[in-house]
Amino acid sequence: MRKAIAAVMASVMVLSMAACGGSQTAVTTAAQTEASKTEAAKTEETKQAESKEGAGAALSGKLLGVVTPAADHGFTAESIQHCEAEVKAMAEKYGFEYKFMTAAESGEQSNAVETILALKPDAFVLWPVTGDELRSAAQSVSDAGIPLIIYDRLIEGFEPTTWIMGDNDTIGEDAGTYFNEYFKDDLAAGEVGILEFKGDSSTVPMQRSNGFWKNADKNFKLIQEFSTDWSQQKAMEQMENFLNTKSKEEIESVKAIFTHDDEIVFGIVEALKNYSGPAAINIKLISGVSAGEGFMKLFDGSGLEGIEFMTYTFSPSMVREAVDLGVEAMEGKTLEKSYLVETQMIDKTDYKEYMKSDLYKIRYSLK
Repeated sequence: MRKAIAAVMASVMVLSMAACGGSQTAVTTAAQTEASKTEAAKTEETKQAESKEGAGAALSGKLLGVVTPAADHGFTAESIQHCEAEVKAMAEKYGFEYKFMTAAESGEQSNAVETILALKPDAFVLWPVTGDELRSAAQSVSDAGIPLIIYDRLIEGFEPTTWIMGDNDTIGEDAGTYFNEYFKDDLAAGEVGILEFKGDSSTVPMQRSNGFWKNADKNFKLIQEFSTDWSQQKAMEQMENFLNTKSKEEIESVKAIFTHDDEIVFGIVEALKNYSGPAAINIKLISGVSAGEGFMKLFDGSGLEGIEFMTYTFSPSMVREAVDLGVEAMEGKTLEKSYLVETQMIDKTDYKEYMKSDLYKIRYSLK
């Protein structure tokens, strides 16, 4: 925009001077204007180059350590892609080195932390598989005086330099409120049967579950809860087992399903599609967390009659913010003690608008 304005102003000057002083003046002025523009462009390029060199020089020779879970399901797979992309982009921009490692189990993660710690990193980003089992490794990083950014899952009783995560408490609490409103009439008439499908034993499901039951109406009756390990396949098998082993009365009493992840929902949907038993399916609402592309397709048509869906934004791309905090730590900036990434409820009323948002576009920017 600034270049366009400058070009227009230059043209106006040329025309004005031509009218006052003749063609020779106009030609000379145009040449001078072009020379000035060229010089200004060179000056701007020099400033940008010096700025980049300055940033690179400031972090040259420094090392960022990053340890994440392995890609055991869709969310972590997407997250790792975003994490690596951000680390590479920031390393290129600022000139630092990095060591990036993934591990499927807590023991492997602890070993990865030790491996990177031996390289004497200047900042560390850690996404624990399970917090409690990474406490010792995290403490080693802190004891070495290295800024430590914990992402996604808390290590209870341990204070890193900072932690950053999605707002799991709000996800649970708001889901409880949403379910209350959705089943308002049913709850007024009596108990409403509900199933809960958790992720795993980490702090994330604990926060979501506690938040939900904190706000959920007392007339919600928990029929059964499951721990899925965030697996679509396992969730499908658990739902199939419920449908094939429980009484007709129990199955028909379930009107709501609260889950901790979109992929869990996909497994439940498949199980419901495959069910051909004697019980009527009275489920009216199933919730998820992530708001990914696959879940958006459920709004267009899930293949299940009479069942509605809702979810909460929890983008894999937010891990980029954890990497950025690691870079800020290497720069010597003071970080806040904690950062919460806001969440947004998505249902049939606003999913099309959400799919046009920057949050959604950034999530799928690596495709």
